[in-house]
Amino acid sequence: DQTADRFGDAPAVAYQNVRWTYAELLARVNRVAAGLATLGVRKGDHVLMTLPNCPEFVSCFFAIQKLGAVVVNAGPLIGSDDLHELIKLARPRVAIGLDLQAGVLTRAARECGVEHFVWTSLQSYQTLIKRVGYRFKLWHSKDSKRHAEGNGDGKPHATKGKVHASSHGHAHKAQHVALHDLTARCAARPPTVAPDPGDVAVLQPTGGTTGTLKLAELTHRSLLANCTQVATWMNVRIGQERFLSVLPMFHVYGLNLCLVAAVYSAGTMVLMTRYETHSALDLIRREGVTIFPLVPAICDALSNLLEEEGGATDGRPLLPTMRLCISGAAPLPPASGERFMRLTGSAVIEGYGLTEASPVTHAGLPGDPRPATIGLPMPDTRVRVIDPETGDDVRPGETGELIIAGPQLMSGYYGNPEQTRAVLQTDADGTTWLHTGDLVTYDAEGFFHVVDRRKDMIIRSGLKVYPGRVEHALRKHAKVADVAVVGRADPQHTEKVVAVVVTKDVAPEHRRALAAELRTHCREHLAPYEVPAVIEFVDALPRSALGKLLRRELRKAPGESTVSDEVEQKVRMLPDDNPEAAPADAKPDTTRPPGASPTNGDGRSDPEHGRKSPEHKQEVRR
Repeated sequence: DQTADRFGDAPAVAYQNVRWTYAELLARVNRVAAGLATLGVRKGDHVLMTLPNCPEFVSCFFAIQKLGAVVVNAGPLIGSDDLHELIKLARPRVAIGLDLQAGVLTRAARECGVEHFVWTSLQSYQTLIKRVGYRFKLWHSKDSKRHAEGNGDGKPHATKGKVHASSHGHAHKAQHVALHDLTARCAARPPTVAPDPGDVAVLQPTGGTTGTLKLAELTHRSLLANCTQVATWMNVRIGQERFLSVLPMFHVYGLNLCLVAAVYSAGTMVLMTRYETHSALDLIRREGVTIFPLVPAICDALSNLLEEEGGATDGRPLLPTMRLCISGAAPLPPASGERFMRLTGSAVIEGYGLTEASPVTHAGLPGDPRPATIGLPMPDTRVRVIDPETGDDVRPGETGELIIAGPQLMSGYYGNPEQTRAVLQTDADGTTWLHTGDLVTYDAEGFFHVVDRRKDMIIRSGLKVYPGRVEHALRKHAKVADVAVVGRADPQHTEKVVAVVVTKDVAPEHRRALAAELRTHCREHLAPYEVPAVIEFVDALPRSALGKLLRRELRKAPGESTVSDEVEQKVRMLPDDNPEAAPADAKPDTTRPPGASPTNGDGRSDPEHGRKSPEHKQEVRR
């Protein structure tokens, strides 16, 4: 409201052929809030969102906040099994989804008490040819046709009080309505609810060391505090910035830097539903993008394309409007940052964060990028590096666990007090510290370096893959006797997912066929980026004398006796039935990295990590 009052005529959203000013955005937000209120959404209710980056994500997110309700920010890439578990945990009253995913969402929500499904469509934003493809996908999907088929304009039918039988035979009574129909007759008057800053604004899905699903409770205060910290750090020019919002907003990195920070600074959000290098470069030039939150894979892809175009022949930057890029979600190789800055003229500063901190806690200085560091703590952020065994503070140059205190911290994990106590611990002075579980060092100037993650989590192009989750899915297959999943270094995707499988009575000549069968099996249970790119078959997994799995041995290159099957994968910002997806026989686009996610690890620790030594306590504070 404040941004619209001050900058009502300023551009807020740019997406395909759509342009909204802040006054128009506010009116749409108020209409969506009024529509959701007619469905019974009240303060404190949970509303599930499974939308990709699009104008409807922006209007729905702020409408839910204006009602004092809570966004359950799932996104379209979440696997069907995890989506079902998330809905069971969060118990949302209303679910807002994309029509292409109607079947997946309604099946996942069966018997979970969802009262209303609100469907939105991207069909009206497509060109004529792509619109036909979009319509075909809706028709092709039986569940999408049943639950979200439109009436010629790509908008789902509203069906009130009908009982829909899922493919599993479970009856599910719920109302289905198109977002367009829901808001058509609603006035653009703001609701009268005034949320408290300490109220939960977002339940953000996150995983643990073993990949157990948890929901981080991010409050209005924590999100706005981190937004203010980042905006101050980036020295944003109020009303003048243009953000390229390609990072998925259903992850907290994209949510805060591409959405909340953009609105806070009255900037323009140039939205991309899914990343494609040529399109991104065209948008940067055409829209005059000034700030670009990204991940290392995007940084390398843009550099590759600029060099293919000939590079900077006269020494002038190729992207003169872009003044700042911030990279997160995975380590940025120094050579990548230097090449990107040489070609574009824009500095790339590396940051660090985690879902539990809304997410940013560290970033490099915009005017003084330091390669291979995550920079300095954000303003008002207190940081300590402790010995994981004793809880004592370590000295500069020594490795220890990073713990953080600040206004951006979550209030806890929803419905999980045990895990909350494990990572949020209060010292004798009353300060609550988040134990990140990451090992770091810091130098005499206060710059931090990440050493290791203290966990087996795999980072694939910024997206987090939990080995235990993939192993659980693979073990469901009748021909799998034992399995272990690890990450191996990959020049394009940071790490690739490798599944090492022990089979049940499968002849060696049939193993490649089994690999394809296992991938199909995984796609039924996992998100696209979690499906193993490499499947290796061995006679036995390496284990210690105590039977403990030796993952470090599996991370090495496979031996001669190992049968390996590898495929090239591309992670998309939309599910597989995206009409814009490249056909199966298309040539690989080496300049196009997959969609990226914003966070840099999840805070974890042993309960004993919280022990503090009164004799030795050092702290870095900004």
